[in-house]
Amino acid sequence: MKKIIFCLLITTGLYAQTVYEVIPGTKSNEIALSIVNESKTTDIEKVTVALTNNPKGIELQWKEGKIEKLKKGEEKEILFTFDAKRIPNAKKDTLRFNITDKFGERWEKEIVIEYVLPKEFKLEQNYPNPFNPTTTITFSIPNYSRVVLKIFDILGREIKVLTDGYFDGGEYKVEFNANNLSSGVYFYQLITNNTRRTMKMILQE
Repeated sequence: MKKIIFCLLITTGLYAQTVYEVIPGTKSNEIALSIVNESKTTDIEKVTVALTNNPKGIELQWKEGKIEKLKKGEEKEILFTFDAKRIPNAKKDTLRFNITDKFGERWEKEIVIEYVLPKEFKLEQNYPNPFNPTTTITFSIPNYSRVVLKIFDILGREIKVLTDGYFDGGEYKVEFNANNLSSGVYFYQLITNNTRRTMKMILQE
């Protein structure tokens, strides 16, 4: 997850393009639009911020936010949450926002999302941990690779293969359901072409 913050001074016009880097596959990234009324004499009412285009690699939870009133000198924030899809060979996306008030005054803001691959193989601690009966395992890979994710018990016996296939570079989340297993310590192992990483998790009653 990445939080993007940009500030719009409501007394100005078109703002320049802003570029941010996001890893494909990440969820709950945030764009925080901080709107400031710089006027020392006038309040602004019914400010609407709306996304005006449909970027292919971005899935927003909502595309419009509103502020009922901005007093003179006041600052408020509108938060947009988005997931970054995994689209092969996608390099960047542009988000275009329209900002308007009750009198039809209009401002614009463009944000460019550049998709960057993780720099290394990474296996995260499962969450939640301890868990019962489900938990999520997150891993990142820097390039196209075969990925095998396995679960073992404390004696080293293989319990389950969660995934075995080829993946593009990016971040991935896999859910593990231990509904039929006894409580205790288990291990999950990530195997790629040249990497093997193992971490511990706890199934709790």
